[in-house]
Amino acid sequence: MNNLNEATYSVNASSAIDFEIMACVDMVKIPAGRFMMGSSHGGEFERPEHEVILEDYWMDEALVTNKDFEQFVNQTSYVTTSENKGTAWGYRDGQYSDIKNLCWRSFAGQGREDHPVIVVSWHDATAYAEWRGKRLPTEAEWEKAARGGLVCKSYPWGENEPTPDNCGFADKLASEVPATVEVRTHQPNGFGLYGMVGHVWQWCSDWYKEDYYAQSPINDPKGTDTGTLKVRRGGSWNVRQEFRLRCANRGAINPEAAFPNIGFRCAMSCSK
Repeated sequence: MNNLNEATYSVNASSAIDFEIMACVDMVKIPAGRFMMGSSHGGEFERPEHEVILEDYWMDEALVTNKDFEQFVNQTSYVTTSENKGTAWGYRDGQYSDIKNLCWRSFAGQGREDHPVIVVSWHDATAYAEWRGKRLPTEAEWEKAARGGLVCKSYPWGENEPTPDNCGFADKLASEVPATVEVRTHQPNGFGLYGMVGHVWQWCSDWYKEDYYAQSPINDPKGTDTGTLKVRRGGSWNVRQEFRLRCANRGAINPEAAFPNIGFRCAMSCSK
């Protein structure tokens, strides 16, 4: 991802074009148009399969890395949700539990600079995205991007079962050091996006509602106005069920939560 400097905080009219060019480095432009969202073969919360129309938008080519997030923290002195709480959910001594002082820094050491940043809450992801002059993708934007231009296929690569070539899912066991890899390790999808599924879960901007699809508008849906949980998408390195890696699969999580298997990527509207 492009490392923008502090100058991007104050953007006036004369510099807006330069800012957009800088912000779009290492992003992919997803073309405007229709796509079929959801699935008639998944759980009730994926139904009904329905048509959605989106304007074109930009999506990060890869997940936000430890290196990216460290720059943000260094320049802003931002303190993450888990650092403020003093604990985060993780795996130690053969079990998952709240672990004292666990935070994003715990897994951002030497050799993991280009791994996805993890143990970040929805609030942390939103703060980073805003610092970059971007935002989190909507659930609809995420799903369209994940499909990579394929129509009604289960996975970003089609219908074949997941393999280590196209995603990180390999029935991995729980581990004290999460089994993430560099963000551009696996094959990109048809839009040129890396790691859309099977690496880490990814935060979306929407509040989650199980039956939202029954009332979702056809144009640029953004979820409900309020809620208690935020949408997560994409599965992760430690999921055991292949169905969680499907483009249509939906999940939800408390926006305060920070886990070793959830990260994010950013999006940006073409007309800022």
